Amino acid sequence: MTGDHSLLKRINRMALVRQVKAEPGLSRVELAHRTGLTKATVGLLAQELIGEGWLCESAPASGQGVGRPRVPLALDPHRMGLLGAEVGVDYLNAVACNLQGELLWSRRIPYRPEGVARTVRRLAALVSGAHAELRAQGRRRLGLGVGVPGAVDVRSGMLRFAPNLGWHDVDLARQLETALRRAGCGGVPLTVLNEANAAALSEYVFGAEPHTAPLVYLSMGIGLGAGVVLRDRLYLGDDGLAGEVGHTILQPGGPRCACGRHGCAEAFVSQRAVSRHVTGRDAPILAMDVLAQRVARKDPAAMRGAKRAGEYLGVLLQNIRNTFNPGVVVLGGPLCQLGDVFVKTALRAMEANGGRYDYHRASVRLCRFGLNACAIGAAGSVLQDLLHAVDEVGGRPEMPAAPRRRKAGPRTATPGSREVRGDRHARPA
Repeated sequence: MTGDHSLLKRINRMALVRQVKAEPGLSRVELAHRTGLTKATVGLLAQELIGEGWLCESAPASGQGVGRPRVPLALDPHRMGLLGAEVGVDYLNAVACNLQGELLWSRRIPYRPEGVARTVRRLAALVSGAHAELRAQGRRRLGLGVGVPGAVDVRSGMLRFAPNLGWHDVDLARQLETALRRAGCGGVPLTVLNEANAAALSEYVFGAEPHTAPLVYLSMGIGLGAGVVLRDRLYLGDDGLAGEVGHTILQPGGPRCACGRHGCAEAFVSQRAVSRHVTGRDAPILAMDVLAQRVARKDPAAMRGAKRAGEYLGVLLQNIRNTFNPGVVVLGGPLCQLGDVFVKTALRAMEANGGRYDYHRASVRLCRFGLNACAIGAAGSVLQDLLHAVDEVGGRPEMPAAPRRRKAGPRTATPGSREVRGDRHARPA
């Protein structure tokens, strides 16, 4: 590998952190084997990373026999912190978490769409609470990620279009930086990204198991969008607009969508669509907790609306499986609060639309982080960017992929559990 010594050192440092994140408990010797670096280099870099708060040592396991004990390494959960926030259509959310995605502080407040300036000020005030908590704990603050429901130019932080907020061409990063400085938490590195992309990172960066196959996250609330992770990266498309599955057409000439088109998936699979079934009107949109309570009481109109949304979600899921061939599809967002009548209807509709020879193996499950998924994933985007900050400059050593687990046969579970659908067919050996 060529390049100056400083660049190589940065590459190798983050290679070690990535490997420890992927396989907690590795020793220095095992890290040398995994990365191809010398034991001496790994020893020096690991000590630096421990001193800075990236890594920590665990007690050696007992019964290791003679010789120098093997000392396991892991990401340090105590000395660094990540900030995340979300601008929802009807709420604002902010969190602070550690390098493992464990919540240290969170607050979610109701919110009605307002002008950009006022919304940014309220969000900055919310983030300042999370920032103060990290400072009180003596943690090093690595950065802030903010998820928003619209098309974002991630390089500039410019929000191009947020149909459910009514915002167009907003320099959100610049306005947020100014508001954060006035709120007493300036100088924190800031990333702005689409909320579905952020939520996808919550599963990818902080998930319970490594993902080697493509992951698709569906974010369902007042809007509908998808975040796609391919080969350890968010897939953004040519202009950063990939994942807008909510504005694919499911029914030509169907109901009008907030984007102005007719028959979009979002016009059928959204809080607005279910609310319309209950009230007969597009506005006002009933709050999600109201809709969930009506479904729980088995209110006929709410049940019909939730079931119909599930049926169209099943069609969309089959289209996503055919398009991306993902390893896992994660269902997230407020709409999941509708429960079985929505989720299980969607799974049945997906199967019904699969046809006789459907060999897709993607599992479909609910998200792990609930309503905090976007904010936690936005915080995770900070970590993801730091771990790969040098990739575009000098490349990085190829890390061995985590062993892919053999997938089980068909299985189902309740929507409250991790897995709500297993593989439909096992491929021939």
